Amino acid sequence: MMENKQKILVGLVVLLAIALISMLLLKNNDKQNKQAEQQQINRTDAPKGKIVSGFPEALIVDSSAETQSSYTIKYETENQYTASFKTNKSVKDEYSAYMSFFEKNKYEVVNKSEGAVVSSIYAKDASGEVNVVISRLEKDTQTSVVVSYLKK
Repeated sequence: MMENKQKILVGLVVLLAIALISMLLLKNNDKQNKQAEQQQINRTDAPKGKIVSGFPEALIVDSSAETQSSYTIKYETENQYTASFKTNKSVKDEYSAYMSFFEKNKYEVVNKSEGAVVSSIYAKDASGEVNVVISRLEKDTQTSVVVSYLKK
């Protein structure tokens, strides 16, 4: 009879421990969910055909390019500005224009890749970082240029 009481007591202690651990895990999960909610991306889109306020206009090196979209993403300590363009110039011409721009304006080109269909440049200066992706649009004679600027 004493053995049964001990087994029941041990069973109750195990159940209590499991319940306590479950409560702690749920509480920790709620904390993580709240932190994730606080770190949500705050994106603001510009009206169609317009450049979002804060995007450095100098980063539009092709004056004939047609704006497709533009937006800002606000982080806690930095803002990212992005603009997408369409142009009739080739991938090679756009790549050369951006390389010249970065050299002339004393940006440090950290990484670059030149190709016939897709080219990219990652550059930075004291004010921020720039990522440029240039690609030929499929079944089209136009080129897409996406420029993202992370302001420090």
